[in-house]
Amino acid sequence: MNVIWFSGRQINDLCATTQKSLAAGLIKKGHSVKFVNPDIAGSHAEYPWDHHGLPTNAIPGFKSMAISRKMVNWIKHQDIERETVAILDWRVAGKLAPILDRMEVPWILMDRSPPADGNILSRFQWYFWKRSWRLVKQHSNSTGCVVSPAHKEFVAKKIGLSDDKMVVIPAGVDTEMFLNGEKSGQLQLCYHGKIDANRNIAQIIEIHSRLNELGLEVNLNLHGSGNAVKELIRSHSDKVTITQPLDTTTLSAKLSSYDIGFLPMTDQKVWRLASPLKRSEYLASGMIIVGIDHTGHRIDDSGEWLHLCKEENFIQQAVKFIASLDVAKLRELQNEARLFAELNLDWSPIVDRLSDLIITQSSKNSDNTK
Repeated sequence: MNVIWFSGRQINDLCATTQKSLAAGLIKKGHSVKFVNPDIAGSHAEYPWDHHGLPTNAIPGFKSMAISRKMVNWIKHQDIERETVAILDWRVAGKLAPILDRMEVPWILMDRSPPADGNILSRFQWYFWKRSWRLVKQHSNSTGCVVSPAHKEFVAKKIGLSDDKMVVIPAGVDTEMFLNGEKSGQLQLCYHGKIDANRNIAQIIEIHSRLNELGLEVNLNLHGSGNAVKELIRSHSDKVTITQPLDTTTLSAKLSSYDIGFLPMTDQKVWRLASPLKRSEYLASGMIIVGIDHTGHRIDDSGEWLHLCKEENFIQQAVKFIASLDVAKLRELQNEARLFAELNLDWSPIVDRLSDLIITQSSKNSDNTK
C-alpha cells in the first residue's frame, strides 16, 4: 500500500519520534511511505521513506494554515496511484480532507495530542483540531487515531464521535534500541523532553535536593530544551547534569544506565490525554517511574515499578518512596519494568494495528468506487 503522511511537524521535533517509528515500521511491513511536511528537501535522506519538503516561514499561529495551503497546491499536481491512503495530522486535515475526497483517496486522521490550553495561539489550534475531527464524524468511511483510551473518551464527548470511528495508537518503544544496561553504584534520576514551567520541572529539582539533604548520593540527569533551562543552569549543583536534546542512539545509551525516570506533568487536560513516549522508553531501559497520578501516566496492569503520587504531595511522596528503596528491591523492580516493556510496549503490535487500519480504509474506498 502507498501511504502519504501529511504532517505539520518537522521530523526533528521531539514529538515526531512516534511518526518516525510508525513510518519505519510500516515500511518493514511492505508499505511505501512518503512524508510531506515543512522540512527542507534532503533533510530526510537518512530515513527509509520518501520525502517532499514544503518549508514555511509563517509566524506561530499561522503555520498550520501556511503549510496546509502548500500541501493542497502540491497534491493537486500529483498523479496519485490507486492503492494509496493518506494520513493527516489534525493541523492540516481541514484543508486536505475535502481535496482527497474529490480525488477518491481514503484518509486517516492522526491526533497525537490535542492543543494545549493557556495561551491565545491555542484558540487557533483548537479551531483546527475540532474542524478535523468533525470531518471524521461527517465522513461515513473515515477514521481517526488517538493515543489513549482517555484521549478517545475525550474526543467522543467533545465531538460526539462514535467508538467505532477511532483507533487507539499508543506510544511504543524500540525494545532493541532501548535496553536495560549496567547501572552505576550511585542512584541516577532522569527526565528527558521539554524542560519548561508547564512540565513541572521545578519539583523534580526539589525532590533531588531533598534526597541529597537526607544524605543519599543522588545524581539528576536532564536532557532537553525549553524556557526553564537557563534558570536551571544558573542554579544547579554539580550533582545535576543538563544537556540539549539527544539523538535516539545517545539517549538510549544514557537511559540504560539510569535508575528512575520522572513523569512530573500535572493533572491538566493536555497531560491526562497523553501517552508519553518517555514512559515507554524509561521502562524499556530498565528504569522505574515516579510521577504524578492521573490518567495520562497510568498503565493498566502496572507493577510497583510505576509509583504515582498525589499531585499535592508529589515532592514528599516521591522523596519517601525513593529513599525507601534498597538496591536489591530497586534492581528487582527494574527487571520487572523491562520485562513489561518487552511484552506490552514494543512498536511491532502498534504498527500492526496501524497497518491493518490502512488496509481497511483502502478496501472501504475500493468498495465505494465499484
